[in-house]
Amino acid sequence: MNLNATNEQNIIERDIHCPFCQGNKALLISGLAAKSSSILLPPAFGLKYWLCLIFTFGIHAITHGLPWIEKKRRYEFATYGFCPQCGKKYDAGAPNAVSGKNEQPKFYKSLRQKKVLGVCGGIAEYTGLSIKLVRLGMVLFGLAVMPAIFYVVAGLILDYSPEHGGQ
Repeated sequence: MNLNATNEQNIIERDIHCPFCQGNKALLISGLAAKSSSILLPPAFGLKYWLCLIFTFGIHAITHGLPWIEKKRRYEFATYGFCPQCGKKYDAGAPNAVSGKNEQPKFYKSLRQKKVLGVCGGIAEYTGLSIKLVRLGMVLFGLAVMPAIFYVVAGLILDYSPEHGGQ
């Protein structure tokens, strides 16, 4: 099918049953319903990208790149039936549950891959990374970041020693 044509319609099947007049002369037609282009920030700035980046230590950015602007083209096709005997049109497209219009998956704790709280399992299911890689990343992240946070908090809370002319 040529996607550059604006009103191209293709007859998919002939002589099908019409639900209105009960005749068998209806046509099943498919055509381009909408075409749109948009320039937007890529999904690289979303939670899924940053979780992959953190838990693979930058390898994800090297292999997939770090895009800044993305151009998206979207084509929507409509499938409908037309009966030349009664002159009526009716929708013949697949319902939304079958047509693949899925929403973005949400980030939850995992019940299946749960060792302590299920957070690493949830990150692994959401990003598609290996659970072992996410757990290793969490341990290394904890060993590197938690002592630094503890050091800063201790430095803010503790007073100076009185022996060295503390304030």
